[in-house]
Amino acid sequence: MIVARILLWLTAGVLTVLVGASSAVIASQVKYPSRSVIIGVGPMGQAKANLAFASYAARQKQDVKAVISPRERKLASVAYRSEPLSSAALGILIASMDRAEGARRQALLDLGGKLTRRSSLITSASIEAAALRGDEPSFFLWMSRAILTNESLRSLYLKAMAQATARPGAATTLAPFIGPKPSWSDRYWNAVVSVPASLENAAKLRVLVAGAPWRQTEISDADRILARRLADYGHFDALQQMVAALDRTPSSRLAEGAVFNGDFSRPSALPPIDWALASSGNLGATIDPEHKLLAISAIAGARGYAARRLVELAPGAYEMEWDIVGDAALEKNVLTARVACAETGSNPDTAQVINLGVGHQRASLTIASDTCRWYWLSVNVNVPDMSAGIDAQFRRLNLRRID
Repeated sequence: MIVARILLWLTAGVLTVLVGASSAVIASQVKYPSRSVIIGVGPMGQAKANLAFASYAARQKQDVKAVISPRERKLASVAYRSEPLSSAALGILIASMDRAEGARRQALLDLGGKLTRRSSLITSASIEAAALRGDEPSFFLWMSRAILTNESLRSLYLKAMAQATARPGAATTLAPFIGPKPSWSDRYWNAVVSVPASLENAAKLRVLVAGAPWRQTEISDADRILARRLADYGHFDALQQMVAALDRTPSSRLAEGAVFNGDFSRPSALPPIDWALASSGNLGATIDPEHKLLAISAIAGARGYAARRLVELAPGAYEMEWDIVGDAALEKNVLTARVACAETGSNPDTAQVINLGVGHQRASLTIASDTCRWYWLSVNVNVPDMSAGIDAQFRRLNLRRID
């Protein structure tokens, strides 16, 4: 299904570009191929190849499902005999062949790959052939070449590569192409985060290129988007592994139940495994790593989470510890901590809510369910409409298992 969808997109995109580019291609090689063929002067091989190409492109403009005609194939065949380096002739010949001519078609594709990397017909046919025979390295090799050499089709090929990332084993196969950080890699990451089926493999790929020999550990905006998307679709294990690879944080520390960065000693690196902070007109939160503080400000009527993160918890008894600095005591339920299962299908009624007061305090809670591993730990505000608002600073917010 993935292969069929990718090939459909590529075919439609390539043909659209062929129509628009045909006149420019012909003009750059032989300005008037049909006239040259009629009067029999000029570079006949090249002219016939370009005439076949122009004829095919013109028909494609009328019908995107049109195939190479016998006349176009004959023109290309004659042209290829006299101009064996003509990519137009070779591309038409390859596009005209069906699966019954598989061996011959593959031989011409191999030749075309050595001859040029700029022919849309040869490139798209090579990608199609590699996909159909399940040759992952060749598939992504041709895709990466197409992205580099064909600017007009770059967006289409990047979208197709993002879709193809969902294929089994794609992360390992793609790593050598993405690892060196080619000029188009940022556009690839921005594309793949929009493909839900590719998210898990994208996370695996990000882990691979963060390691040797590429060591791409700098966290980008696309990494942050990928982290959020993984959480949105419930790929928590993949998210944890990616964060551990990029953030140099041992996975064991993320899985102990303790809230990593619960002392706010560092900026939030990759929410929502790290703190996701609210930022709106009536509610905002910031981390000040220099002073080790989480500052929350909310005005009258503000409701929602000020900060939240994912934590992995096993069933058992836990203790929540916090230390809040405030100018005055907080009204009950104005500032609360909430622990709720983050996994799909969870019952919101099982969430546990703890009222947070000023000072250094502790509260006990129990995780009873063994059907949920990943939980949202959030700091929520619920400021009454007639209130003056709140300003609170956390020095610490931690959750640790005690049994």
